[in-house]
Amino acid sequence: MIDLDEVRALRVQDGDLLVVPHNTETEGMHDLIEALRHVQPDARVIIIRGPVEHLDIDAMNQLGWYRA
Repeated sequence: MIDLDEVRALRVQDGDLLVVPHNTETEGMHDLIEALRHVQPDARVIIIRGPVEHLDIDAMNQLGWYRA
């Protein structure tokens, strides 16, 4: 369930990376995807559970996020 007190304006653009709190349940992530499809059906985004700051280069490479 999404805590409505924590909702902020979100202007999603094609290619964005959305980081949700680490304790977000899978069902909540699916709900977010469905909601985004209603407001921006053509936007392609990646949604991950945070924090991304803890990913090292090897972990990002394994996920297909190659760094130069």
